Amino acid sequence: MTLGVGVAAVNTGNNLLYLALSLNLSLILLSGVLSEGTLRRISLRVRPASEAFAGAEAFLAVTCSAEAKRFPGISLVVALRTGEDPVTVRFPDIAPGTSETRVVPFRPRRRGGLDSIQATVSTRFPFSLFEKSVEFSVPAGILVYPRPSPPAARNEDLPDAAPSGRPFRAGRVGAFPRGAREHLPADPVRDIHWKATARTGRWMVKEREGEAVSVVDLRVEETGPEEAFEARLSEACGAVLDLERRAVPFRLRIGGRLSADPYDPGRRSKALAALATARSDPRPPAAGGLPS
Repeated sequence: MTLGVGVAAVNTGNNLLYLALSLNLSLILLSGVLSEGTLRRISLRVRPASEAFAGAEAFLAVTCSAEAKRFPGISLVVALRTGEDPVTVRFPDIAPGTSETRVVPFRPRRRGGLDSIQATVSTRFPFSLFEKSVEFSVPAGILVYPRPSPPAARNEDLPDAAPSGRPFRAGRVGAFPRGAREHLPADPVRDIHWKATARTGRWMVKEREGEAVSVVDLRVEETGPEEAFEARLSEACGAVLDLERRAVPFRLRIGGRLSADPYDPGRRSKALAALATARSDPRPPAAGGLPS
């Protein structure tokens, strides 16, 4: 429209058209200045808001900050290029010196570490005539775990206890507590050890004398084709989640490495992290596999 008005003004010498041309050019200039002020010194931070499993919906906490600005961030649109589909987050108004956080869903394609996320912050402020954008590479530090296989898809059912292994006392069986340990998802609320929880800053439960429960051994071979290796990781991931839910102790070995010890309170997170970052060996697989 501005070009058309300019051509008409030059060809006709009409002062009113020259006035309209000047007005259009001023709006373009003002739009560029205001949108530049909106985007300048904007910062982004992305962190996981839930556990992420490959192919399943997870959540990201996206924080847009205007803490270093004197001009507010207005009509900002953040596009995150991660997962199966781009994630769009809108921040209508961020006051100077403040920040806002939105929790949005995303679906990662594959397991592994997601160190950074490519993001675009754009705005059509103030007149929606033009869109100005800036690119970011945002540190994320997200660990995507393997897709857990359902129980029906596993090669065999996991036993409640392995025939061999060091006994492990667990569960609410005996009447006398013998110590405290970190809370597991299957532990009842009535077993919370409040004093130990207040002292350590983590949820702790009373560990009582009970029946000896043997440790379940999970083994994942690193050799063989990539597809078979990923399938074994999915089986192991599903087994870890199932055993944790039932409060059954386990140890996880990937290749010849011990990745999770049954007596470590953080064995769940260590096991899932090891499965997320495991690498395959293209050599033919040895006899055996998961699980045991």
